[in-house]
Amino acid sequence: MILRTLFVGFAALAAGLPAFACDLALTGRGVAVADYVEQVRPCFGNLPEGYAFDARMEGEFLRLTNIARKEAGLPPLVNRAALRNTARFHSLDMAYNDFFGHVGPDGREPQDRIAAFDRRAIIQYSAENVAMIEIVRGRWNLERQAVKRLHQNLMDSPGHRANILSEQATHVSMGVVRTETGVWVTQNFLNLSGSLARDVPVRMRTGDRLRQMPVLNGWKFREFAAELPSGDVLPMGQGIPAGISGDIHIAAEGRKPGEKPRSYYTIYLPGPAVTVGG
Repeated sequence: MILRTLFVGFAALAAGLPAFACDLALTGRGVAVADYVEQVRPCFGNLPEGYAFDARMEGEFLRLTNIARKEAGLPPLVNRAALRNTARFHSLDMAYNDFFGHVGPDGREPQDRIAAFDRRAIIQYSAENVAMIEIVRGRWNLERQAVKRLHQNLMDSPGHRANILSEQATHVSMGVVRTETGVWVTQNFLNLSGSLARDVPVRMRTGDRLRQMPVLNGWKFREFAAELPSGDVLPMGQGIPAGISGDIHIAAEGRKPGEKPRSYYTIYLPGPAVTVGG
């Protein structure tokens, strides 16, 4: 029997197909976040033949993660359902397109996938673990042994262990994809600084407003802002500013009193990505 196991830690579809088809080909995959989300969304309900999400294994990874945290004197991580598609899609992408790592062949990094698929999260910290095990030759019981083996591999690696036992993380989601010969898992960790009551649309226009108010942990929400690819941040009190097009990140501006009288701290907490126009 020969097994291939890999794990990596990180801290920091073709045009013309029917709408219901899952196409994981890299050629033609959307560059704009709205195109990307709309094109790969069918894959969450209609996987290619031979691939399957495994909710039982996802639950077991969560259980073992929280056992490890309890033994380290840390609070358990809350499973975030809205983050699940982020983790599941990356596992599926790795399995189907035969790559392994945090940066996909389309150039997207973990924070890009979180901003694309979790349409409500406002975050201050994120990290990602990925791991896989594949039977190269012989027999091995993936159903009974894969989760325990991969979890132990992650715990034995200092970087991955640090993500699992992070004092900053509050929420997590596990995404597991199985085939007959392999298991791929992505673990996304967040410090959830706030959450929106409704999904942010993936497409918006100049002048559009977000008519909801998030509750931020430790900060008083002031207003939404548009974070541009250049890093510039523009206020959105009157809606998305004129002259903007392409992808932006919605950010929540938070404030809290400073150490001196009449002073305050300001922070811009990143949220979902949207495509303006197009």
